[in-house]
Amino acid sequence: MTRRNNLLSWIALGSVYFLWGSTYLGIRVAVETIPPYLMTGVRYMTAGGLLFALQWFSAKEKPPLPRGRELAQIVVTALLLLVVGNGLLCVAEEKVEAGTSALLLATTPIWMLLIDALRTRTPPSKSAIGGVVLGSIGIAALVGKGPGHASLPYAALIMLSSIAWAAGSIYVLGKRHGPLTPSLEMFAGGVLCTIVALLAGENARFDVHAVSAASLWGMVWLITGGAMAGYSAYAYAVRTLPTATVATYSYVNPVVAVVLAALILREPVTWNLLAGGAAVVGSVVLILLGNRREAEELAA
Repeated sequence: MTRRNNLLSWIALGSVYFLWGSTYLGIRVAVETIPPYLMTGVRYMTAGGLLFALQWFSAKEKPPLPRGRELAQIVVTALLLLVVGNGLLCVAEEKVEAGTSALLLATTPIWMLLIDALRTRTPPSKSAIGGVVLGSIGIAALVGKGPGHASLPYAALIMLSSIAWAAGSIYVLGKRHGPLTPSLEMFAGGVLCTIVALLAGENARFDVHAVSAASLWGMVWLITGGAMAGYSAYAYAVRTLPTATVATYSYVNPVVAVVLAALILREPVTWNLLAGGAAVVGSVVLILLGNRREAEELAA
């Protein structure tokens, strides 16, 4: 890799750190006056449609459209990652602060480890087990009442969101992945989220005249910065940097979210937030380092 390409790779990863870390703030302000699943549906239909159009009309040779099994895989992935994973997070962020939500969702690697261990019937490493224990302590510190806490029902929603995201991430391993797959996943997820919104009656309580400028700008940022630019940066970084390096976004994103939430939304930084957050981020580091060592031992 040339020095220029290496620099671009790190710029892309740095963009993922910031862009995906900032999405928690975008969600928090967007759902203040826009119902969560309606907002998520519009977000992903718009982002997926725009990204598809850019890819389709800029390509010299039109990429093949997915059919049959591949199309079904796109729908299942969209259901797990976007409808359940992102959708429940948006519901929870109606009541839970952005920083706390980001820290609770940072437990995704824990669930990935446990689901993969069940799937492969392989016991996790000692460092991974230590990460699970430490992460559990962090979750306990973040659940409760008052600033920096999430009430048990909403913490449970974020845990379900995290489990769904982990399951979706494992589901896509080894699946066929064409150039149009991300945009189609986003569009399919947007359609499904809109259906959920209609079934939940969100359209009945949505008042377009009550939408604040902050919510509107939050959704615009989620479409452009979070979905389109963020995913494009991630796709470039994951192709040009080591997987273990790219995986660091899992514990950098929540730190970025907490800092931005404190600076922009004036969310309080409490001792339980710092202690619980440190435990959750530390657990992710232990899990990623453990997986990296296992991969190196197998390669040797």
